[in-house]
Amino acid sequence: MFGKPKEMEDKKVSIFKDYIFPLGALLIPALAFLAQNTSPWWGSLALAVYVGIVIVFLVVPAIMRGSKRWFAHLGRKRCERVFRPKISAFLLRFKPMMESHRSDTIWGVWEQASQTAEMQEFIRPNRSHYFTLSMWLEHLQNTIGSSKSVNFNLIAAEASSWVQRYASFCGEAYPQFEDLLRSGLFDEAQVRQAKQNWNHVRDEHNQVVTNWKTLCSEINSSFNRDVCRAHFETLKTLE
Repeated sequence: MFGKPKEMEDKKVSIFKDYIFPLGALLIPALAFLAQNTSPWWGSLALAVYVGIVIVFLVVPAIMRGSKRWFAHLGRKRCERVFRPKISAFLLRFKPMMESHRSDTIWGVWEQASQTAEMQEFIRPNRSHYFTLSMWLEHLQNTIGSSKSVNFNLIAAEASSWVQRYASFCGEAYPQFEDLLRSGLFDEAQVRQAKQNWNHVRDEHNQVVTNWKTLCSEINSSFNRDVCRAHFETLKTLE
């Protein structure tokens, strides 16, 4: 992570191999010819043929490869300028879903359902995991909003990992509510309220996660490789 990027090392090697060596191979015989003023006419012709061969088979392909890498670099930078603000905006959409005082989120419903002793037998919110995810999200937002140049691939991959962990975290709540409903220990009003609360916040949760998955697919397609994970869990309805 903290070492010199492999791409930069490859560029240095290819500059010498693709440019310095071919140009040197072209200039050395040319200088030798110019130092010999008594060379016959066929010497000039031989040198011209040699120079033409070097240009056609070495210099031109090297320039083409360099141009291809340069345009690919420009394309990556353009994609980064497009998708970096989108990732930042998406993280802001998750922020209210992680606020502890809200009751209209998965965490809010999960935490609220554990307030009574009888419910706590089934509903056990993972508070340590919640606080870890909250701090991680804050770190991500500060990092991507920094004015310093940050590796886009690392940011995109970490944001995707956060969403995956958040989706898995929320998925831990579903079997707890399911066990509560199956227990038969609660009256119909309590069961109905638990279903309504869960299903209401589940829809918004799934919508945001699905939209994030779409964004990840767009990023991967634009970069022609898997920059972000594109598989995330969605939550089931309580029946």
